[in-house]
Amino acid sequence: MTPAITGCLHDYSMTADDMKHLEKADLFLINGAGMESFMEKTAQRFPSLKTAELSAGIPLIQDREGNMNPHVWVSVENMIRMTHTCADVLAASDRAHEADYRKNEKKYAAALSALKAEMDREMKSFKGKKIVTFHEAFPYFAKEYGLEIAAVVEREPGSEPSAKELADTVKTVRSSGIRVLFAEPQYP
Repeated sequence: MTPAITGCLHDYSMTADDMKHLEKADLFLINGAGMESFMEKTAQRFPSLKTAELSAGIPLIQDREGNMNPHVWVSVENMIRMTHTCADVLAASDRAHEADYRKNEKKYAAALSALKAEMDREMKSFKGKKIVTFHEAFPYFAKEYGLEIAAVVEREPGSEPSAKELADTVKTVRSSGIRVLFAEPQYP
């Protein structure tokens, strides 16, 4: 429903067009895990709309402030699990097309499994390395590939780091010899 340039769904606000789509919807698939901050209002506006959380059953990573990190799909393994959850939900909601959902599930899960095998090979030599991330989106990726997140530039989406926070990040980078910054193209 959201455009590709949306960035993190934490920042997203429902539009009038979104509401029109939801009025006609039988099912609303969401990431879950607290990602969609607009869901409370959406649930109030559409109390009979069936919603399914694709992150259901995935162990969540807690941040330093005690919040659960909802960026589960950044792990290829988690994305494979989400693919199976999505197919299960769609098949249960629309039995007439269950075979199509299962066929697509197998095809997409196979493509993700191939990507995971490639990533496993490519990332093997980086295990134990420290990285800096622009945003709090990478803990699941880091865990999957044995990376250590030494610093995060922007802890909250849309909130610029203070001069002290930037200085601390630069100090961490220099003292640790970090050479990788994970960035997201949709952010400045």
